[in-house]
Amino acid sequence: MRLLFVLIAVMFFVPRLRAQGSVTIYGDKGVETLVGRHVAFNEYVKGFPGYRIQIYFDSGNYSKNRAFGEKAKFIARYSDVAAYVIFQEPYYKVRVGNFRNKLEAEAFKQRIKEQWPEAYIIKDDIDLPGIYAPTEIK
Repeated sequence: MRLLFVLIAVMFFVPRLRAQGSVTIYGDKGVETLVGRHVAFNEYVKGFPGYRIQIYFDSGNYSKNRAFGEKAKFIARYSDVAAYVIFQEPYYKVRVGNFRNKLEAEAFKQRIKEQWPEAYIIKDDIDLPGIYAPTEIK
């Protein structure tokens, strides 16, 4: 019976309690500086360490057009996997996937080895779904 009375009293009186006054938090200004540096650093970080599969690279005349053609061919077959054209002088490269570990990358490489037999796994900064990956509005 007492427990029931206590529960009823808590339900009626606790919501009516209000804090009066203000709270002041004192801290080292160095903490604010560190947090500011952390935020500034993360604005420039565009990826997360992981793996991608490079399916194409070439240099010279028309290499850019061929790279975008290879990307389009890949997307036509694997529309659910991200593909990127990267220019690292003098090469245009096509890299696919956002794999968090080498095992995931190897499994996908086995799926595409017939179409791209010379594909290989590389370490790269990847986009994580829902965090860094831009979403398209259709």
